[in-house]
Formats: sequence, structure tokens, C-alpha cells
Amino acid sequence: MSETIRKRLVHALLAMLLSAGLLMPLLGILQPSFLSPSVLIGVAAVVLLFELAAINRTTALIGAGVSIAALLVWLFAFGGLLRVSDAVLAIALRAYGIRTALPLAAQTAVPLIVIVVTLLSCLSCLKGASVLPASILCFCMILLIYLSDASAMIPWFLPALAAFLLLLMTDRFPETPLLPLLPCAALLVAAAFLLAGNGVGPNSLRDKTDELRQAILDRLFFTEPRDVFSLSSEGFYPEGQEQLGGKPNPSDHPVMQVSTPRSVYLRGVVMNDYTGRSWRNTTGGRRYLWQSSRLDQERSLLFNQDLPPESVRNSQCDSVTVSVRMLSDSASTLFVPQRVRELVPGEELVPYFSNSSELFVTRNLQAGDVYTVYAPVFQAGDPGLGTLIEVCSTFEDPGYNKAVDTYTGLPAHLEEPVYALSREVSSVAASPYDKALAIQSWLSRSFRYTLDVDNQPSDVDFVTRFLLDTREGYCTYFASAMTVLCRMAGLPARYVEGYLAEPDENGEALVTGLSAHAWTEVYFKGFGWLTFDATPKQSRSGNDHGSPEPTASPEPDESAPSPTPTPTPTPPASSSTEDEPTPEPDEPETTPSPTPEPTAAPDNPQDDPVPTPDPKAEPSEENEHGPFPWYWILLVLLILVFAGRVFLTSPSFRAKHARNARELFDIWVDELVSLLRADNWIRRKGETPMAFGRRVDASSSYSVSLGPVGECVSLISYSKAVPTDLDIGLVRDTSILLKGELGRPARLRYLFRRLFAPARRR
Repeated sequence: MSETIRKRLVHALLAMLLSAGLLMPLLGILQPSFLSPSVLIGVAAVVLLFELAAINRTTALIGAGVSIAALLVWLFAFGGLLRVSDAVLAIALRAYGIRTALPLAAQTAVPLIVIVVTLLSCLSCLKGASVLPASILCFCMILLIYLSDASAMIPWFLPALAAFLLLLMTDRFPETPLLPLLPCAALLVAAAFLLAGNGVGPNSLRDKTDELRQAILDRLFFTEPRDVFSLSSEGFYPEGQEQLGGKPNPSDHPVMQVSTPRSVYLRGVVMNDYTGRSWRNTTGGRRYLWQSSRLDQERSLLFNQDLPPESVRNSQCDSVTVSVRMLSDSASTLFVPQRVRELVPGEELVPYFSNSSELFVTRNLQAGDVYTVYAPVFQAGDPGLGTLIEVCSTFEDPGYNKAVDTYTGLPAHLEEPVYALSREVSSVAASPYDKALAIQSWLSRSFRYTLDVDNQPSDVDFVTRFLLDTREGYCTYFASAMTVLCRMAGLPARYVEGYLAEPDENGEALVTGLSAHAWTEVYFKGFGWLTFDATPKQSRSGNDHGSPEPTASPEPDESAPSPTPTPTPTPPASSSTEDEPTPEPDEPETTPSPTPEPTAAPDNPQDDPVPTPDPKAEPSEENEHGPFPWYWILLVLLILVFAGRVFLTSPSFRAKHARNARELFDIWVDELVSLLRADNWIRRKGETPMAFGRRVDASSSYSVSLGPVGECVSLISYSKAVPTDLDIGLVRDTSILLKGELGRPARLRYLFRRLFAPARRR
């Protein structure tokens, strides 16, 4: 009976450690307020009931029957079924990031979790279960801690780690009592905790695990809402995100440094739905991992990677290299050309793409982030482009019908005069490409660019007011009008916001807030999307929002359906992007607003490879000096404990404290047995020491003979004779010689046994 009680106590201790180490981190991750000492009381109660029921088969059957009966009564007679369903639903919602439901169901959810986890721990610690169930439970908890970024829960997990090590040791050394193994397990857990850095200070192991956790989250569990770029971040949308127009307030702060051989429109967001007040994206929120080979077809279709067809491609279709280096923090959006052939993200950037062909990463961009894009760069008006588009129109295009369905819709409130404008302007051209060019040319020549605009009435259509009334505005006005007019002409078109990068003679472009821009993309069958920019070119020299050149008046467009709109582009005082509204008609050329004095800004990107990472460097130095003393002190103490353990278990030390010759003889016999066991020599059941020694000698594994020692041990063991000095010397000398012949793996196993399982007479 005493042996049964001892086994049950050992099992109870292991189950308590394992369940406590699994429960406390789990509850802390679900809801920090769930961490309470009462949880351990519940664990102890469940473990006690399990041990009482597991005394023998009869008590196990009775316990199982009573538990099942009580559970059924509670579920169906006392409303337990509804409570359990509510608790499970609350836990599921918490897994999706909704935290409000779980505290409401805490009275049922916490006991349910405690019972389930504790029972799993009890079953995992059974003697016949091996260490596999416990290792799986511990691995799942470690994975949950790191995926949840809950490093503060690591100390709560240490009891489970200790229980796992104890199970591993008892499985390896089944005859060793649990009590001597407890300090060994505690030392190993403390060592692991210290090597992991305790979550404090710089540590390469923790950094690697953090990288692994982030990689798994980015590639498998990226479901968090992301910050999307908008021109509102650059001072536009002064009347709110849901209302285009109004007087903007752009700034010249540096955004990115771009290396590009020619001007390139870097797309941020793509909109398909025009409401009359603003643009929005209704194509869906699907996210696709950019590197996934499974999504090759979807990626190719969205980014026109197979267009134009190979048979008609010319030098215009060759990819150029566009490298981007962020100079300031931004949204998660990657600013790229439309036709991305290849994307090389920088470190820690995991790119995704959406149904609308937007590119973004799993976190917001930071100053210092870099990425490179290889893409052909097409712009409306490029020489020979019209001929290429006309040839492409004869090929099959699986994406054309989808583009028509998604990017030709218009609100029903648009008035007939606007449709008449579209028909009249586009009727002068025959091909779709020429129609789009005609609309772009008419808008850029017949309308005035200015930032000094009146507020937009909320009850008037934005494009209608621009075309029929005010006839002046900035890039969002021109891009919106271009997109709407193209759709009215039957062309699939979409509204795009991003930045315009215009390089210098060295191929470098400093993109600032003044470079924020809006434009239109039009889809042509067999060719794909093409960039059109109806904003007057003189206002785009250097950046989108410089004061327009007041030189020559724009020539009236012969195809314009309305009288000459008197486009005297004398810039008003407020059209300057500077804070002081003092530009006079004679001064726009002397005030170089297109180049927003990037004297301080370029120093940042060019002189410093990674822009001022001071906020990250400072804490690293503080953390390095903070935990250093206690970290190394504890590590030294741990080494001293292990060294002391090796010394105290050495046969030489134990021999000095032997009380008599028999005890001294047994010490060296134990040493010899431990050495042989480390080299995988174990006495068989019923085998005498003499026969065991002869079997070892017959293998010719060692130069030293074990036969005489076997005869000596057999004689003294069976005759109860007192060992003489010659007998002790024989066993001692044989042990020393045998130890010198062991290989390195055997020596490591021998040392491990010395540390964690004191040698015993076999």
C-alpha cells in the first residue's frame, strides 16, 4: 500500500507542476485578470480527485461513473450546456482578437479551462504515457506564448518545463527516486531561463525566437487591421476622408529617397467606387502573400505581368529598377509602379497584395526600410505606345472583362451635361487609347491648377462641380474628373493615390510631402493598365503642388464643348505651398517651390545608412548595463552548483567518507557499474557478476579485464565476506583504467548520470 501511495504522490506532484505551468500562461494570455491563486486551488482539487479515483481499477470505474453522471446532470438539469456553449464562443472570439466577451463568461470559462487542462496533465503524467503527450502540451504552450508576444508569461511556464524534465529523467532512469531529481530539474529550468535572458536585455536566442514568431505570424496569421495610405496624411482631405476637395495644407517633409531612371508614379492605394463625394475601394479585403507560388496566376493577372504578350514586346516593355528607401514613418502601403515584375523586400518586410493590386506589408513602414522593384514603366503619351496598344487589342485578355465589370460603374445621380462633355471630348478620337489621351489633354489644357479652392458643398457632386462650375482645382480634382469621363466613354478606369518621383540627372529623386499625387489608370485590352495624369504638367515640375508657371496662357482646345474658359493661370496668393501667402504674379520663377529646399532632408538619407535609430539604440545600452550583474552572478552560481555536484558525487570524495571497508568496496563497485552502463553494458536479469564480467571480456571492448573483478564481486556478494584492501584496490584500479578507455559519448553519459541520477548498486 505504501508503494501505491508513493507512486500516487509522485504522479500528483508531476501533474500539479505540469498543469500549473500550462494553465497560468494560458489564462494570462486570454485575460490577465484571470491569474489568481484560486486557480492553483482548483488544480489541486482536480488532481486530488484524480488520484483518489486512480488507486485501483474499482475506484477508477466508480470515479469515472460518478463524474459522468454529475456532468450530465449539470449540463441538462442546471443549464450547464448553455453556459458551456457561451464559454466556448467567448474563447473562440478571444482567439479572433475580441476581448470583451470572455470576461462576461469567466465564471464558466475559467473552471472549464482548469478542469480540461488539469485532466490532460494528469493523463500525460501517467507512467505508461511516456513523455510524448507532455512534450506536445509544452510545445503548444511555448508556441502560443511566442505567437501571442506574451514574454511576460514565460516565468509562469517554468513549472511545466520542470515537470517535462522530470518525466524525461524518470523515463530514462526508472529506478531513480523523484526526490533527487527535483534539484536537477530546477537547475536546468533556471539555466534555460537565464540563457533566454529572462526577457530583459540583448539576447541573440530571444531575438531569433522573436524573428521566428514574427515570421509565422506574418505568413500564417496576418489578420490584423492595417494602416492604409491616403492623401489625407499629406494634408489633403481637409473636409474629412469622406469628402474630396477643400483647401489642402501639404508640407515638404521628406518621405522617401527613390532611385529610378525616369519619372515614375508610385501607387499607394487604388479606388474603384465613386460616390459623388469621394472614392473608396469595394473590391474586397482579400490578402495574398506575395511570395506564394500558389498565387502566381492571381498575382500575374492583377499586376499585368503577362501583358503585353511576349510576341509583341519591345524595348519599352523592359523592366527598370526602382529602389525605395523610406526617410520617415508611413502606413503599411508599399509605394510601387503598376506593373511589378519582381519585388525584393528589405529585412523584416513581408509583402502581401490585395484584389485591387495594392502592395503592403505586415507592419507600418519605418524610416530606414528599403525595398526594390523591377517593373516596366509606361506612361500615356510615350512614343510608339499607341501602336503597341492597338496591336495588343487583337489578343485574348482574360482580365479585360473583369476590369470592365469592376471599373466602369458610376453613380446614378450624375447629370446629363457631364455625359455630354465626355461624348464631345472623346468623339474626336477613334481608338480607346486616343479617347483617353483626348480626355487627358482637354482637362490639362482647359482647367486651371490651384490649391486655393473653396470648400466643397456636401450636397453637390464633386466632379460635376469641377467640370461645370469652378473649373479649377488640384490633382484629386483632375484625377477624379479623368476617371469619371473615361468611364462615361466606356473605358475601364480607376482612381489612384500615391507619389510622383521625378529623378535628377543622377537618377535620384527626393520624394517629399509635396510629391503626393493622384492620377488615373485606364485598362486597354491585351495591354493592361496605363497611367494617365490630367493634372497640368507645369504644376508637376518637381512636385505636384508647386505654384503653376504663369508664362503663356493655355491654348483653347478646339474640341472643348464650352466657350473658352478664360484660363489665365495667374497664381493666386494661396496657391503657394509655403506658409507665408505672399507670392506675387512676378515671383513664382524666383521662388523655386518645385524643389522644396531639401537642404536638411538629403543629409539624413545620404549620410546615414539607417536614419537615426537612436530610440532603439538607447534602450539597448541601458538594458545591457541593467541586467548584466545579476545575470552573470546567477550564471556563475549555477556553474558552481554543477561543479559542486560533480565533486560531491565523485568516488574519490565518497571513498574518503566511507565508514567501513564494505561501504568503500560498494562505492567503487558502483563506480564501475556506472562506467559500464554509460558504455551500454548492463547486467542481464539473473546474470551473476562473474558471468557479466566474462561477457564483457569476450567482446574485447577494453584492454583491462573485468573477469577478476566479477569473481571478486560474486564472492563477496554471495558469501557476505569482508572485502580486503586487495579486493578494494582491484575494483578501484579497474574502474580508473576503464574510465580512461571510454569514448567521448560514453563519458558524457557517465557525467550526466553523475549529475542527475546518483549511482546505485545494480
